[in-house]
Amino acid sequence: MRTYYLVALVGLVGCGDVVEKAPSCQSAAECTDPAAPFCVDQKCQAACSGPVDCTDPARDVCASDGMCVGCVMSSDCAIDAPICDTGERACRGCEKDSECAAGVCIEADGTCVADAQVSFVTMMGTDTGTCTRTAPCATFAYALSTAGARAVVHVLGGSLFTPTVTLTSDRILDGEDTTLSVGSTTSTIAIQAPAKVTFEGFRVTTPTMAGVAAISVTGQARARIYGIQVSGDGGLAINATNGANLLVSHSHVGSLGSTNTFSISSPNSVAFIDQNVFEMTIVGGGSSSSELTVTRNRFESSRDGSVQMGGGLLVMENNLIIHRDGYNDSISLNNLRAGSTVRFNTLINTTAVGSDGSALYCMSTGVAITSNVFAYNSGHPITGTCETRYSVFDDRATTSAGTGNQAVGIDTIFVNRAGGDYHLATASAAKGNAEPGLNMVKVDFEGKPRPNPAGGPADSGAFEAP
Repeated sequence: MRTYYLVALVGLVGCGDVVEKAPSCQSAAECTDPAAPFCVDQKCQAACSGPVDCTDPARDVCASDGMCVGCVMSSDCAIDAPICDTGERACRGCEKDSECAAGVCIEADGTCVADAQVSFVTMMGTDTGTCTRTAPCATFAYALSTAGARAVVHVLGGSLFTPTVTLTSDRILDGEDTTLSVGSTTSTIAIQAPAKVTFEGFRVTTPTMAGVAAISVTGQARARIYGIQVSGDGGLAINATNGANLLVSHSHVGSLGSTNTFSISSPNSVAFIDQNVFEMTIVGGGSSSSELTVTRNRFESSRDGSVQMGGGLLVMENNLIIHRDGYNDSISLNNLRAGSTVRFNTLINTTAVGSDGSALYCMSTGVAITSNVFAYNSGHPITGTCETRYSVFDDRATTSAGTGNQAVGIDTIFVNRAGGDYHLATASAAKGNAEPGLNMVKVDFEGKPRPNPAGGPADSGAFEAP
């Protein structure tokens, strides 16, 4: 009698190795193993085989190494973020003209504009024709008069002599770090209603005449100032009046002898000042109906008042304010509208001797002064009537009265105060000291997440600790 044995062999290969079958799937959602996240031919696999496997809209390109990425080449990118960063393998905005083939980069938007949509100007140009790249014009006036539907005027080269440029219609003026030279008593750029203007990539000098601004924005005009440098010793840098709307970002305003960096001097004007460097200057002016937002700027001054606001609404957050004079104030606020706030700022006085100046002078009601660092080495860092809370003071302060405030040794707050590193020290009293529930500010001075880690208490001052 024969005996039969039924032997089940599963994946028996070579010398007895057992090869596990890849899990079957109908979609990537069924592939839960991080080492095999793709569903290819109904099997969970480690590598993608094509764009159909890449279901994340932000990483919808299958690269040659089998990873889903944002892009492999710039043709994978959309018009609003046209450059493929090959290191990050993600799309981003353009940052310089050379990244835009046959076009110019509008850095404020991160977008490329084709040459056919641009009027070109250069010092050695000629005011004839249509202002092409190969046959550029010589003046703004001629380029603007012949621009037609072309909204962009681009200056080729490092300098251009020009009279005041007055803009009353929508335009983008784009330079190559170009110095604009005008008369010493007149504005460089005058932006008037109903214009919407972007002005970027230029160097300008303030007029010598008091009260005259290098850049003037008036009459409900809208101006976006990006990547400019302002210097000089005289009038104003930027002035927004009579209902103007102003955005200034990624710019450097330095070493002015005038009183104001820019001013808001008429009702209904609105200014947003973001990620700039202000050197020996003041942001100021105001009226009861004006609004000023000041975020993520670095102020360095040896004169009285880095920031001044008299009337109106002020939101001031994530700024680093460094003063180099022991007798002057940093922030001066009067008669602000209720709802104004000064939060998550770091104010420092770098003088070796104790300061007689105030980090903050505030005479207003209904203003929230919270979650700041006042390392001012002053016996009276706060003067006026505003209440301060959840802030850190150096221990030369005569009082730290107010909810959540602390006074500690000035050199325990930062990584290296003497060396100019104002990040928070490992054991800094500012860590976790911010006002509970103050979660509308999502990033710090450097754009890093706030709070860190998410869900925890935020840190007082401009910097969120790692």
